[in-house]
Amino acid sequence: MATRRIGGSFAPPLTDERLAEYRKLIDGLDDSPVKDAMTELLTCCEAWRELPESKGVGTRHPLGPTVVPLDAEIAKALWEKIPWREELEMMGVLFGKIPQGELRNAAHHLLWFGVELEQDREPLTNDKL
Repeated sequence: MATRRIGGSFAPPLTDERLAEYRKLIDGLDDSPVKDAMTELLTCCEAWRELPESKGVGTRHPLGPTVVPLDAEIAKALWEKIPWREELEMMGVLFGKIPQGELRNAAHHLLWFGVELEQDREPLTNDKL
């Protein structure tokens, strides 16, 4: 019988300090596809953080927290900032080639937020578990 696996890879919350860390890492990179992708994701995340939290009624995630869809106004405000799903998939492949360490972790955290926002839902962070 197949074992049911409940997904759950939640990024840390995007505090001002964490965003500054990510910006410093990105600024320290030479021009490259990794720098471009991380910059695009950071811009998306910064735009999301400037908006109020969605107020909709969500559904329970199997690990406990509630998954809340983005309010229509928030989704509309972010539309131009969120990369397309295909772009996010390519970023995942690109980031998978980064050696283990702080840069790889930052890239994947930003990607995780981008994926959640592309799916029109408020990102669940590990502090909400």
